[in-house]
Amino acid sequence: MNTSAVARLLNVSHSTIQRWVTQLNMEVERNQLGHYQFSDDDIALLRKVQDQLNEGVILQKVSISEKKIRKATVQKQHSETNKEQHDRMIERIVRLENGLKTKADDVVSYQILQHRSDMEDMQKLVKKLEARIEELETKKVPPIDNFFLAAEETAATKKTKKWPFMKTIFGNN
Repeated sequence: MNTSAVARLLNVSHSTIQRWVTQLNMEVERNQLGHYQFSDDDIALLRKVQDQLNEGVILQKVSISEKKIRKATVQKQHSETNKEQHDRMIERIVRLENGLKTKADDVVSYQILQHRSDMEDMQKLVKKLEARIEELETKKVPPIDNFFLAAEETAATKKTKKWPFMKTIFGNN
């Protein structure tokens, strides 16, 4: 019987059963997963423990006449079963390692393609900039002196309108 079933039988929680087994150093068999497997004798001892606790005895002072030393025993499996489990574990590890290698290769390949694309974009931009620089260097810019002369000529050709003195003061009414 497992811990939960014994706990239901004695009307206590499964953690209470585990605490009693631990503190009283009871020898209780364990299954392959390490869970307690209680025999009828173990259940009878637990009932005695429960009776003493109900009478007011604290757990540290509970005594069981057939006190056993608790051992952490696990039911043994056949060596063939262990070998099969071992082989399955090795196969699984190999599969996982291969999966990791494949995933790593995929990630590196993607990164290389992304870097290559970025470099091609940068090369295109550099060529554009080189062409623009070449265009600016070959373009003829008028000398600065000619620019100022042209501006002065434009200013001189504009006629300034003269307003009569009285109109500037009083406006056009």
